[in-house]
Parts: sequence; C-alpha cells; structure tokens
Amino acid sequence: MAIDASYQALPYEPLIERAMRDPSTAEALQFFDTMATADIASTPYHDDPLWLELAPIARQLASERPGLLERAFVTRSWDAVYWMLAPNRRAGADRNPDGLAEIAVFGAEQYPCKAVATQGIPYRLVRPDTAAAVAAYIEGMRADAPALFDLQAMEAAQVYKVPRDRDYVVNLLDDYARLYRQAAEMEEWVLVTRD
Repeated sequence: MAIDASYQALPYEPLIERAMRDPSTAEALQFFDTMATADIASTPYHDDPLWLELAPIARQLASERPGLLERAFVTRSWDAVYWMLAPNRRAGADRNPDGLAEIAVFGAEQYPCKAVATQGIPYRLVRPDTAAAVAAYIEGMRADAPALFDLQAMEAAQVYKVPRDRDYVVNLLDDYARLYRQAAEMEEWVLVTRD
C-alpha cells in the first residue's frame, strides 16, 4: 500500500462550496475526474445517489472550463517535493503549518466539515490567492532545485518513496508550479488529497 498525493483545481461554486459543509461531497471530489469523464453506469457508483447527482455537475464544469481536467495530477513523490521545497524538511525540523512549501504539498486548510480520506488523512484546500503565492515560491527556487537533490540525505531523512531520478523530481516541481499558477489565474481552489 502506498500514499499518493493528488491535486485538482476546481472553482469554488458549486462543488467546493457544498463540500465545505458536506463530508460525503468532499470525499467524492477526490474522484472529480472520474465523475466528469466516466459513464457512471459502468462504475461501482452506478447506484450511488450522491454520484448520480454530482456527475452531471462535474461534466458541466469540465465542459464550461477549458483545461480543467488538465489542472490536476497525482504523485507518489510528494515527500521528495517537500524535501526540495522546504529548508526545514532538509534540516530535520518540524513542519511550518503556514509555510509555502507545506501548503504546496499538503494544502493550506482543512474542510470545515472535517472530511478525511480512507487512511484518515484530512482533505485540504488552497485558495486562489494562496495558490499564487505558492506558485511564486516554487518558481523562485526552481533554479536552485537541481543542487538540492541529495539522494543519500533524502534516504537518511526517510523521505517517503524516494525517487532516484533527479530530473523527475525537478520536473515535478514544474508541475506543482504550473498547477498553482493556473489555479490562481483561473481563480480556482486546489484540492489536496493524500490517500
């Protein structure tokens, strides 16, 4: 079993607004891409009233907002990205809950409804104005990123599922920066799930 981090940009209305107060909606949003693209009748959720209600909304959002489904990605290398972004992680110090590195990887705030993923990890969100700051932070440190990749130090610090390819991790930083920049420009929130 492994923990993947997924990131999806979405407009606040109508789904995030609803998920703020409804844990079932918040949990379902982890599968936004499936709701927006799959024939629900051929999924395990074919008779789930919530999915039957949310899928048409997801499809409508995807059709009305060009590129929405591309403003998303999943990675198992989230801790390596955190290592690269956070000096405190590299120094073995505690997380800074308000740090831009932490926000980039783990999200800024929990849903008020306290929804959690199947492994008990809270779903988190990043607002558009915060997404702009996160993107600027990542873009600002990008030039230094290749020199920060230290496989031995990452292994010693027990970075989760350490990837061995420096270029892969550096390119992943670009994915994070691009997602947060686009979300900010489109005034979308970023949903962060680790599950």
